[in-house]
Amino acid sequence: MCDTLGFLADGGALFAKNSDRSPNEPQTLEFHPARTGLSGHLRATYISLPEAAETHAALLSRPAWMWGAEMGVNDCGVCIGNEAVFTRGAYAQTGLTGMDLVRLALERSDSAKAALEQIIALLEQYGQGGNCGFDHDFFYDNAFLILDRSALYVLETAGKQWVYKQYQRQSISNRLSIRSEGDACSGGEAIDFCRTFTEPVYTHFSGSRRRRAQTQRCLKTAESVQDCMNALRTHDDCVKNPFARGSVSSVCMHYGGMVGDHTTASMIVSLEPERTVVWATGSSAPCVSLFKPYLFGSAPCAPVFAPDEPQARAYWLSQESFRRALIGKRIPKEYYAARDALEAAWRGAAARAQDAADFAALTAGCAAEEHAFFAQWDPRRFSPAPASRVFFRRWQKKTEALERN
Repeated sequence: MCDTLGFLADGGALFAKNSDRSPNEPQTLEFHPARTGLSGHLRATYISLPEAAETHAALLSRPAWMWGAEMGVNDCGVCIGNEAVFTRGAYAQTGLTGMDLVRLALERSDSAKAALEQIIALLEQYGQGGNCGFDHDFFYDNAFLILDRSALYVLETAGKQWVYKQYQRQSISNRLSIRSEGDACSGGEAIDFCRTFTEPVYTHFSGSRRRRAQTQRCLKTAESVQDCMNALRTHDDCVKNPFARGSVSSVCMHYGGMVGDHTTASMIVSLEPERTVVWATGSSAPCVSLFKPYLFGSAPCAPVFAPDEPQARAYWLSQESFRRALIGKRIPKEYYAARDALEAAWRGAAARAQDAADFAALTAGCAAEEHAFFAQWDPRRFSPAPASRVFFRRWQKKTEALERN
């Protein structure tokens, strides 16, 4: 489960995504430098394929056990996020995962259009498939939001079938949305892609209709990084306290209900005319997390790490201990006010940063300020919130499993 949105504005663009997966699945944020002189084959999550001769540098938010990425941006300003979509017919037991397709396109594409074409070519050659669940089997097809500074595309798929459409601003969730108005589709003849391929039961219970309605409302007036932060922190109107009730229908998804996952990582990419600034939580639950700034191409600094750096997983786990302590608590208003004030100061500092050295100092300072921020709040002192025994039991099982591993 996930939600992705993006829009073009003022010679640049904004991209934002929440990755909703198992609450126990660490997601690492890694900077992968460009590479040249490559040959042979690479091993994706389940299958091998020929390596490209060279790859672009890319910042990838990656489930720790997977080769592919949930979302990311490359050195050409190409941003991609994928969504699980539920389609008619059997899902392939192996192939490229949606996350593999995200990473491959980011590593091999110099524009949004090239990334779109890359995903389509890989999909038609290798197909999509394989179990994408961390602690349970989970098979699905994929949709993608792909953008750069000049174009935004939504690509939706069902097996090897596909359709895409170009937009100025759009959001996607765990459902097909393009009907017969697509710009192009597999086979060449326009069809109502959504009606033809949607599997209705899983699509309905995914909560994606309500979540997409939330991001669509945000898109109507969104202009800034702060607007994107607000969008990714949205809870459904029926959820009064997400730490006392699970909600699959919230963009900021919280585990604990009968169905649904948990937002385990969040990323916003600001494609400014002359630079790319990433704002990332490096943690679950964006509603109580801090979005830290990172200038694309800078030396890795938490929450960004080098590829396969053990500290990346350790960072996510260290953040998670605080969030688990919030289960069944009321978060005081003062917490959110302090969160907003600190982020506002960081956004101001990022806007004033003149060069890479200024930004590197800012990112390093944010890491220290984040540590101090969480140290001043003790969840044991927060008021308890009423929640069902089933809700607590579900979280207890997850936390015990996380501690064992």
